[in-house]
Order: sequence, then C-alpha cells, then structure tokens
Amino acid sequence: MVGMSVSIVINNVFSRIKGDIPETLKFYLSTEELCYKIQDSKYILQALYGNKEYFGERKEDEWDGVVPLYWPEQGNKFYTGMMSSVRKALQTAKIDYTIEDRRFRPPQNMPHLVFDPKDTEERPYQRIAIDYMMKATRGILQAATGSGKTLMITQLIGQIKTSPFIFLVLSKDLMEQAYETMSQHFNVPIGRVGDGMVDIQDINVVMVQTAIKALHRRDKKFDLSEYKFDDEDSWDDDTVEKTNKGQDIENLILRCKGLYIDEAHHASSKSSQKLFAAAKDAFWRFGGSATPFREDGAEKMLQALLGKTLVNISASWLIQNKYLVKPYIFNIAINEDMEDWKSYSQVYKAHISDNPSLNDLVIKIVKHMQFLNTSSLVLVQRYNHGEALQSRLDFPFIRGDMPRKKRRDAIQALRDGTVPASIATTLADEGLDVRRLGAALVAGGGKSITRVYQRVGRTLRTFKGKDKALVFLFHHKCRFLDNHGRRVKHILKQEPEFVLIESTPESIIGDIDNIMRPEKGLFDD
Repeated sequence: MVGMSVSIVINNVFSRIKGDIPETLKFYLSTEELCYKIQDSKYILQALYGNKEYFGERKEDEWDGVVPLYWPEQGNKFYTGMMSSVRKALQTAKIDYTIEDRRFRPPQNMPHLVFDPKDTEERPYQRIAIDYMMKATRGILQAATGSGKTLMITQLIGQIKTSPFIFLVLSKDLMEQAYETMSQHFNVPIGRVGDGMVDIQDINVVMVQTAIKALHRRDKKFDLSEYKFDDEDSWDDDTVEKTNKGQDIENLILRCKGLYIDEAHHASSKSSQKLFAAAKDAFWRFGGSATPFREDGAEKMLQALLGKTLVNISASWLIQNKYLVKPYIFNIAINEDMEDWKSYSQVYKAHISDNPSLNDLVIKIVKHMQFLNTSSLVLVQRYNHGEALQSRLDFPFIRGDMPRKKRRDAIQALRDGTVPASIATTLADEGLDVRRLGAALVAGGGKSITRVYQRVGRTLRTFKGKDKALVFLFHHKCRFLDNHGRRVKHILKQEPEFVLIESTPESIIGDIDNIMRPEKGLFDD
C-alpha cells in the first residue's frame, strides 16, 4: 500500500517481516502463499501428521490439513526459503521493503582445498549450474539421473572452500558413492557418518538416519519410523548406539557452515526439517533431485528449507545432447483373474510379491536380455519377493541388510559385468551408478510416482557399445494397482525422449527384439 514500508530480516533458517502489514496480506500469506495442504489429509491426520512438532502450535483436533510456512503471531516469521514468495507478495500489495540480511557468510577456511577433475568428462552445463548455485547460496539443483549431480556438488564444495560441510544421504550405498566421488576428486580426507562409521572430517557424507538419531538420542519417546521419508525407504541404522558418538555427530550438525541433501524430493520430511533447523549456522543450503516434486503436495516445504529451483537439466535434454541414451519403456499389461482383495497389502501380495506368473514373466525377460548380452537389474520391494526370484535366477540379491563389503562386491560385480544380472530392493532406486546396465525390470511396483524417474534413470548412463536402454513396467489391471499404472504412464509421457511401448506377456519377447534386433530376418535364430 502507498506509504507503507517494512523490512525483511533474513536469517539462515527463519526470517521475519518487521513492521506492520495489513491483516488482508497476513491472511493471504497464511492461507495461500506460505502454506500447503497435505493430499488426503483427512485420512492421515491421526495416523501420521497430527502432531505439534510437525505442524507448530495447532492442536490435532484443530488441524485442517494445512501445513504453515508462515506464523504471523510469531512476529511474521517465515521459512527463509520462501523469500521470493514474500517479496512478490509485498510488491503486489505495493508495500515498500528493505532487506536486513543478518546471515553470517563464513570465510573460506579451506584455501588448500583443490578439486581435481582427473579423467571426468567436462560438460558445459555443469559449469553453468555450479555458477548459479554459487551466486544463489541456496536452492535446488533439478537434474536427471546421469547428469552428474554428485560431481557438480563436489565441484561446488571445492569452490566454496568452507568447512564443516555436510553432504546428506538417505542410504548406505549413496554414502559410499558420494564418499568415493569426493575422495577421488579432492586432496583432503572425506568423512563418513553412518553404517557403523563415525569418521568426522572437514567435509563429511552423513546418513540422515544417523543424524536424526544423534539429535534425538536423549529422547526416550523418539521413534525413528516416524521420520522415514516414505514407506519404501530403508531406514534402519544403529551407528549412534554402536559407536557412542552421538554428541560428536550433533556437534557437527550444529557447527556446519554448509549442507547439501541428495534426493531432495524427500526433504519435506520431519527428518529434514529437524536437521535443517538444527544446522542454524549453515549459510550454504542446497538440495539435488531429478524429481523435486511431491505427490502429497509438499513441494513448498522443499522450497521453504532449500530455496527455489535454480536450474532444470531434464533427461530429455541430456538424451538429445547425447549425454544419456534413449529409453524404451515397455508397459506390460497384466490381466489376471484373481479375487478382488479389499486392502492394498492383500492386493500387493496376491498380484506382485507372491505371484508365480509374474515371477515367470520376469525370469523369461531376464533370460532373454542375457541372451541379448544386456545387463539387467530386477527391482523388488520385499525381501521374500527377491528371494523367490533369486532361487530361480541364481543372481546376486542386493539388499539393505547385507554386510557393507558383500553389498559393495555385489554392486561391483554388476558394474564389471562379472554377473549378467542382479536383483535389488528399492535401495537401488536412488544413486546406484552402473553404467553398463542396459535393462531395468520394475517387478516390485510401488506407490511412489517420483521413484519412476529414478528407476528409468538407472539404465540411461552411456557405456561403450550401449545406444539404448530398456525398462519394463508391469501394469496390473486390478484394484489400486491399475490406477498407479495409469499415473506412471502419465508421468513418463511428460519426457518427450521417453518411448513408451504397450506390450503383453505373450508379445514381450517379440517386442524386445523389434527394438534390440530390428535387422533380424524371418529365418534368423
């Protein structure tokens, strides 16, 4: 409004609008711009989200499914990541404002830190992305699987030259891969916190599960399962209990000057909110993901914690520019005459995890890909499903409860081509880097649409002699699963370079050959 003026006081986690603003603007910020509503909140209120820590001071019986990112009763406090939305709202309301930035930009205390590109391919878009992030100081790197996110963040850290810096990951394998990348390209030792290890250095790869346990180690009512990112995540970790170094881990979080969270589409979780709030001194805040969106409507929480999306490097753009190979995605319709089970768990068990005909089809495809000399990965959700397939395929089953060395050896065997195929739980959805991989079979289904891109992305990296990738989805025409299959198709059609092929169990081998061996003649073997 004409004549009105306020100041925006910026801090690392929360900021405030200092000065009087109209009640109408407060109402707009509270109900429209700086909040979001959880999808299907009426069903999950009591089970998941009706707690004071997650939603502020609202009581369970008063919560309307809306998650606030702004608190007018607390001095017009809001998440700093929503700064662009606040400025836009003030400008629209014609309210003048000044910026009072109280953040402390830490000095470069690692002048000796050197990034060595070694033999890695230089990609011009990576330099552009790093420059954007360096200038913004916080934000989301949206980049498809195979774009080199870990390498870009390693270069960014090398340019920031400030410690302590934390690289947050969800799984043991992501921790190992980030550790290997940074150890290869930096001239300093890299720390690891998680999977039974607490080795704290200036730059550290930290498992979120371990960090959350360290922050809550004195809370007897703490339940780690409440902090899971989603139902499909492997979330077990006993590092804090085994090492008794919870205080050291907490101190690292409290004093870190920068942090990055990998697979940032998970960052709306309670775990991320807790970690980002505890890291009050972290000036540098970034996240990376191929899919920085949420099915539950929580995209605004990603922005609140990390800032806005800075760049978008899509899979189709990378394919068009020959950085990735084109995927051919077979959507195999599964029509089975089974009882119409009432619950999702019953349907899942009958149609997926305990379905002999599905397993027969998966095995037939894997063996045909082996005949075509193409490395395959079969993705399952449940251990019993993977065990059933392994008993017939006799290939390694990579799972979260494997000892670290055995798991690494199994992944390396797939990379080396020592084994033609492997089975893996959903721990392989995010971050499993096997360039040789030519085919992925999503045998385990799953509710998470964001994971679809991750599963397709497992196969897209370039490799000598590899010019295409195959992905097999199983569209079960039954309750719950049919709707999921339709949504998956809708999501994948948004990538213009993804080729979707409708198929059936009876025609799939011929459909594969049409793509892999188009030159095959009528009388060829």
